[in-house]
Amino acid sequence: MSSKPDLDVLFGGAMDYMDRPGISGNHLRLSEEQVEMLRGAGCTSGDWSLVAASPESDLGVVRKCRFEGRVNLSLVPVTLNGETVEPLLADSSLENVDVGPGCRVESVGLLRNVVLEEGVRIRRCGVVTFTGGAACGNLQKLELGVETGERNVGSLLMLDVDTAYALSGGEDRLSLIRAYRKGLEKFSGFLAGIRKGRICREARLVDTGVIEDCFIGSGAVVDNAVAVRNSMLMDGAVVMDGALVRNSIMKRGSMVDSMAVVERSMVGEAALVERHGKLVASFLGPNSVLGGGEITASLVGPFTSCHHQSLLIAARWPMGRGNVGYGANVGSNHTSRLPDQEIRPGEGMFFGLACSVKFPSDFSGAPYTIIATGITTLPQRVEFPFSLICQPFVRPEGVPPAYNQIIPGWMLYRNMYALARNERKFAERNRASRWRPRETRIIRAETVEMMLKALDRLQVETTADFYTDGEIPGLGKNFMTEEDRRSAMEAYRFHVDLFVLEKLLEEGVAPEEEDLVSSLAEKRFRGRSKREMKELLNEMKARMAFMIEESRKRDDARGAAVIDDYLLVRKERGGV
Repeated sequence: MSSKPDLDVLFGGAMDYMDRPGISGNHLRLSEEQVEMLRGAGCTSGDWSLVAASPESDLGVVRKCRFEGRVNLSLVPVTLNGETVEPLLADSSLENVDVGPGCRVESVGLLRNVVLEEGVRIRRCGVVTFTGGAACGNLQKLELGVETGERNVGSLLMLDVDTAYALSGGEDRLSLIRAYRKGLEKFSGFLAGIRKGRICREARLVDTGVIEDCFIGSGAVVDNAVAVRNSMLMDGAVVMDGALVRNSIMKRGSMVDSMAVVERSMVGEAALVERHGKLVASFLGPNSVLGGGEITASLVGPFTSCHHQSLLIAARWPMGRGNVGYGANVGSNHTSRLPDQEIRPGEGMFFGLACSVKFPSDFSGAPYTIIATGITTLPQRVEFPFSLICQPFVRPEGVPPAYNQIIPGWMLYRNMYALARNERKFAERNRASRWRPRETRIIRAETVEMMLKALDRLQVETTADFYTDGEIPGLGKNFMTEEDRRSAMEAYRFHVDLFVLEKLLEEGVAPEEEDLVSSLAEKRFRGRSKREMKELLNEMKARMAFMIEESRKRDDARGAAVIDDYLLVRKERGGV
């Protein structure tokens, strides 16, 4: 993970984002002629002396409105994206509201205590109101890894996954969380001084019953939502089609859609919660998707997919990039005494259909590991990357009946297509404009170091038919066969060597990789000429291409043996 976060930058950015200027213009008290004109258009006010308009305002665009308290109108056209937008106020009630240029407000039951920046459109909404000092989704308790509060982090609009991870655990947490809480106290005072809500430039609110105590960013959309309460929608965020958002923060370009529920949570940049999905007291990272299932009390990193009905609870998964399959129950956090258990999935983990994962579990040292369909895993710590954990093909005598079989490195020699596809997805599918992945490569210095540690553990003085955690630490509550031990060692060595050769001969070595690469080059390629290493690299890359192709061909062969037209319809992938 990244170095110690700069909290001053974090809180400074939050204040800068919310501290916006008022509506420009010299608003003048209405003349008697203007008041009579508005009355003639069906408008009313308890005190017309509190209603003001800029000199350029066209009051002819106002009809059937009720004005109460201080109302400032700037009813002039504005050019947005090359088009002229004419202002409109119709069939609505406005109390203590500032209306900027080009705003169109139609059929709104109550618009109270808010500032509308230029080009805002509000149509057929029930109430859009703000109470002075509302937190707008900030200061909520995010339960990032356990439900009983030990890893709680207060929400903040500029909080990111790396900082949330640092604040929710680790040796430096105590001093960091103290400083963060002091920052939150100061930020709370800043929020208390905000007297009016803000609906920013070109935001659009349509067909929604309740929008209260919210900060709505530029270009954000609320369309046919159930309600949005005490929340922040940053620039370009969208809530629509029966969704409910409460006490939450939605980052830029995120979406909550199709009857999904987000409560006391943060939705990362370009992330999506859809199709009845439930996100509760959690942080869903950038470019991640939650559809149909539930994520509670979790920190979930980028590019994580939960497309189906499943459960993920009490997880600290900062690197994300994984998948939770249909029916997966990653949620045995309750011991019948307290819901105080937790899990640490590794980067890129795949939880298969209907698997059941018991807590506590730590797979952070086993990135890109697959938990196979339908198995139940015991509480454990696994430290072999790129593994498959599955039902035993044959259970050796002496292995506990609840143990599964682990095949370390399986992804590296039997499922390379999946790794290559994931790597391409991470590089191509980033929809976030502000957040940038630190690294899209899967085989990199960090994962190479994990493979080296795994290789050390796989060295045994005396071979056996099978091994458990007692003989080889890091296997968890699983057993490994001798055949799989040898295959894992070959796979790890192959990919470590390939990494070193590519760095030396093609990509170049980054400063932070110098010690690792030079050490491995000395051990593995000492005495070899550059030409010899180049020839070896070409051979290894050809083998890699073969492994990728073969892992895909196995799917095709199996499918063709079962489905008559399997290969016919897949001849040109992508369909018609």
